[in-house]
Amino acid sequence: MLALAVTEVLYSLELTSPNELKRRHSMKKTIAIIITIFSLLLILDSFNFGHALMMFYLAGVIPGTNVILDGAQMLELFAIIAGFIVARVVNYIVLSFIPNIVSVSRVQA
Repeated sequence: MLALAVTEVLYSLELTSPNELKRRHSMKKTIAIIITIFSLLLILDSFNFGHALMMFYLAGVIPGTNVILDGAQMLELFAIIAGFIVARVVNYIVLSFIPNIVSVSRVQA
């Protein structure tokens, strides 16, 4: 019985093309990623994550504690986060222009 099952698997693999195998692999990978994301969303929902996040944004309540940040501290926090994001975007833009600048500055023979 086991030999029959192994033979069927090997026979089905021989009949499939490499593109079919790649497509099956990518489909399995996509399904695994979707199920993982859905599981993560269910776990976060069980912790009431959406409510905690909105309370942090609107009132400065740190999730899981009784600590409340005042308006100035929240402004500082959001300014620091926005600064990091802007710095990353500017860094990416500058680094993407470096190959173009190097290629223009070379003397063509």
